Amino acid sequence: MKLLANDVKAVIFDMDGTLIDSTSLWHDIDRAFFAKRGMEIPDEYAQHIVHLGLQQAAIYTKKAYGFEESPEEIMNEWHQMSLDIYKNDVKLKPGAIELLELLKKQGIKMAIATANDEQLYMPCIERLGIKKYFDFIADVNNVKEGKQSAKIYEFLAEQMHSPKDSTVVIEDMPTCVKTAYQSGFITIAINDPASKEYNEDKMANSDLFIDNFYELIDLLK
Repeated sequence: MKLLANDVKAVIFDMDGTLIDSTSLWHDIDRAFFAKRGMEIPDEYAQHIVHLGLQQAAIYTKKAYGFEESPEEIMNEWHQMSLDIYKNDVKLKPGAIELLELLKKQGIKMAIATANDEQLYMPCIERLGIKKYFDFIADVNNVKEGKQSAKIYEFLAEQMHSPKDSTVVIEDMPTCVKTAYQSGFITIAINDPASKEYNEDKMANSDLFIDNFYELIDLLK
C-alpha cells in the first residue's frame, strides 16, 4: 500500500481519542477528580499526563499537587470512575471500522499502542468487535516507558517486522504525534476536539493531518 510515496507495511493506532471517542470521558473524570478536592483542572494537565500510563500519571498527580492519597488510591478512583463507561458506552470514531476493513483487505498489519490500562481498554476493544483486526496490542506497561518515548512504537514495529519508514503511526495528542514523527515513523495526526487547540503543532510535527478517518480512506483507495 502506498501513502505519501512510502510503501506501507504496518499501521500502529493510538486508542483514546484516535480509535475511540473517549477523551471527553477523561476530561470529565479529571474535572470531577479535581472538583472533589476543591480545584479546577490545572492548565496543561492533560498534556502532562497523556503520554503516561495510569500508574505514572497517578504518581505525577500526587507529586505535582500534593494530594494525601497514594498513587494506588488515585488509580483506583480513576478506575472506578471509568470502568463501567469503557465496558458499556465508549464508541468508535467515525470511519474506524471502514478503515480497519480496508487495511485488512490490503494485507496491512495492524497494532494498538496505548497509555491506557488493560482492565479498561480490553473489555472496550472486545465489546466493539475490533480485536480481530489487530496483530498486536501493547500498552506502556509492556515497554516500561510512556509515550514521550518511541519505545512502544518501536516495539510494535519490530513485532510486525516493519521498518519505521514503512510503518504508519496514527495519534491524536501532540506529544505523541511529535514523538513518533521525530523517531522516523510515517506519522498521521488526527483531529480530536479535546486537543483542537494544538492542531497547528500537530500539523508541524506530522507527515499528514486529517480531520477524520474518511479523509485517510479516500487517500488509500
